[in-house]
Amino acid sequence: MSDHSERAAAAAAQIRDLAEATTDPRNSYASPAEITAVTGGLRELARHLEGALRHLEVHIGRRADGDWGAPDGEGPGPNARQVRGAVQSAQAEARNMVRALDRALETLGRPGPAQKQ
Repeated sequence: MSDHSERAAAAAAQIRDLAEATTDPRNSYASPAEITAVTGGLRELARHLEGALRHLEVHIGRRADGDWGAPDGEGPGPNARQVRGAVQSAQAEARNMVRALDRALETLGRPGPAQKQ
């Protein structure tokens, strides 16, 4: 068994900590350079999230529908196609986040990876 679920939970906790640390204006972003750096970091996070979702979607596709049985006493569970479709939607949202953060970086004066070439 892998430690993927633990890694995902740890990544979520780090992002939660960032979000909580920036709720107080006295402790939030000190300068435009810091805003740009955090925006760039979040862009990379979204890019890696898109990749992780792509890998998840591939592995879901390898599972048979019988692997998605519901817990005892409940109705039928989701089938692989339903689960895969939901993950594909999340992947598209992550891709859109990357694009939006690229635009934000461009507005901040730092070209995103697509513009650097």
